Amino acid sequence: GGFGLRALYAQWDLDGNGPAAVGADEQYGWYIEPSYRFTDNIGIFARYETWDNYAGDNIDSVKAQTNFGINYWLYRTVVLKADYQIQDNDGGANQNCFKLGVGFSY
Repeated sequence: GGFGLRALYAQWDLDGNGPAAVGADEQYGWYIEPSYRFTDNIGIFARYETWDNYAGDNIDSVKAQTNFGINYWLYRTVVLKADYQIQDNDGGANQNCFKLGVGFSY
């Protein structure tokens, strides 16, 4: 059918005094993205992700983001995208926004 599912987990252990000094010697992140394609031209998706670029420190520095969007394929290799982003950041500095994009493959 038209259902799709993508997921990714990644983790880094960086060497050196520079990354260790700021707690960036350990980093990780993951996302899960279900989608549904109604027709050859129209589809929707949602994505939830978290990441921590400073997992090596003692401070809670995990970020989280949720996106909801729609895709419209002009051709098999060209897509127009629109999505709304909800990003939770430390100290209430959230980055919620509406985004438009174009994608192509060759």
